[in-house]
Amino acid sequence: MTENNIPNVIICGGGPGGLLASILLNNIGIKATVLEKAPEPDQWSTKSYSMVCGEKGQAALDRGGCLESAKEVGNVRSCIYMLDGQSGKMKVIPKQQSTHGIGFSRPLLVECIEKIAVTLPHVTLKRGTGISQVAIKDDTDERGLEVHLEDGTVMSATHVIGADGKWSKVRQSFPSLNSQAKMVSCPSFGVSLFTSSVPEGWKENGTHVIKAPEECMFYVIASRLPTGGLSISMVCYDQTLEKYPWLEPPADLKTKDYGKGGWEDEYSAIPSGGNSDAALSDHLEQLFQETIPSFYDMLDKDIFKSARINHRVSWLQMSASEEGKKVSYSTEDGLVALIGDAAHAMTPSMGEGGNSAMESAVKLADAVISAMKEKQESVCSIDTLSEALVQYGLSRPLEVQPIQEMSAARNNKKPSIK
Repeated sequence: MTENNIPNVIICGGGPGGLLASILLNNIGIKATVLEKAPEPDQWSTKSYSMVCGEKGQAALDRGGCLESAKEVGNVRSCIYMLDGQSGKMKVIPKQQSTHGIGFSRPLLVECIEKIAVTLPHVTLKRGTGISQVAIKDDTDERGLEVHLEDGTVMSATHVIGADGKWSKVRQSFPSLNSQAKMVSCPSFGVSLFTSSVPEGWKENGTHVIKAPEECMFYVIASRLPTGGLSISMVCYDQTLEKYPWLEPPADLKTKDYGKGGWEDEYSAIPSGGNSDAALSDHLEQLFQETIPSFYDMLDKDIFKSARINHRVSWLQMSASEEGKKVSYSTEDGLVALIGDAAHAMTPSMGEGGNSAMESAVKLADAVISAMKEKQESVCSIDTLSEALVQYGLSRPLEVQPIQEMSAARNNKKPSIK
């Protein structure tokens, strides 16, 4: 095969899905360059949520040769601890799944996959490299794509995989993809907190759910992190605001306006105006003390200084843009495909966002393997990769959209913790 018929793939986004996709393409013999805006793996932030890798996620990690190293750094989650926030009574609920989940912080999982990816011959990782847009080359003699970076430079590729999140620049660059996309908000949001200390006696093998009195209309999820410390999410609903209006998230802003109106970044905010950082901390500490006192007594009180209010929960609904067409996560020419949140961002209620992202990387690789077998190719050609991405783009929505809808339905329900 001539060199000008060999794919040169750029993967935009170095999260778990993008990095895993690079490993799986490497294993097929396809070169991939991963572009990640963050100059180094995230330290703790509101983006660095605790996540549980379930059966699908573990199967995907296993395909990429990452599972054993992931097990070494993660915490097995074999049960749920239900804590009555007032009485302090604890109930242990064993999980029924045959495969127990593995708990990580997102940065830890990224670091785990990245360590393997950067050792591979066909993977190149470029950190500190954000993209502004992707365009089709104007040169009629050379087909392919141009990836425009935020620093003004341009990189060439035969194919681009968008793994760059819910607000994907890759998706926004192509009307055939972006016209299918609609962001749907749910009447719920979260408050994130982090502490380096863990309540005495809390085990690593489960997630703690803290129940508040029913009339408070919120509950709390607390997860021990493998690196130490505790990730806490207070799950709130619009009904919560009727009792505690000071918790209301600021109005959503466009990306270019982050830093205004209380929003620190695309994830979290401290309400501006009368509700300053200190005011939010004081309000929240008083709320915990009054409504879930037994849990409050277990906490290092400095935790309330870390509190940030997150956006209302939203998910990406993809619908066919024209009658008679099917939803697709790829362009019709197969030069561009989307995985993870860029294609199927979902609400956190089922904990399947990260698992589905990694599974999509596997499904994309499987489509390539299938196309190569059909054409009896030992080395994947540009046309074969294009055909594979088209097939992936049409088949994957049928598998993942029902999970998105089920997850969104849970976020739309009123809170009920038994």
